[in-house]
Amino acid sequence: MPNPSARSLTGLWCTAALLLGGPCSAAAAAHRSAVFDANCSMCHQLGAVGVPGQFPRLAGRVGKIASTAAGRSYLEHVVLYGMMGTITVDGTAIVGGVMPSFASLSNKDLAAALNYVASLDAAGKLHWKGPVFKPAAIARVRAGKPLSPRQVHRLRTATLGKGKR
Repeated sequence: MPNPSARSLTGLWCTAALLLGGPCSAAAAAHRSAVFDANCSMCHQLGAVGVPGQFPRLAGRVGKIASTAAGRSYLEHVVLYGMMGTITVDGTAIVGGVMPSFASLSNKDLAAALNYVASLDAAGKLHWKGPVFKPAAIARVRAGKPLSPRQVHRLRTATLGKGKR
């Protein structure tokens, strides 16, 4: 049996990486940021740097929140069901904040946007460390019991506490 060429191995790796939501090419990285830019940057701004007191900074925060299973679950619920309620970010209260549901996006696109923001440092610079969110995990949350935006806020408090995350 002949050995596969290096080119075909690269192609197999890229195919597997894309299916798992991982990096493979500049095009894959561009897709992740494009989903965020098209759907989230109007509020959270390019680079997910936020607007103090109005829209929370995601850069440098989402990766920390996603470091636990409970944090990942909370973030998956936020993008699917939205959230409503006062939160504190960077020492500033965002009173009566409302995040809309993005359940109309595909599981792949939601995972892409979450993976993008999870890989940003506090200044909004990309530091890709591999996929944290998988489309299959988002599909499992979507198939479960839907939560109201206020229930997602309670999930946030239970997961993160009332701290400054």
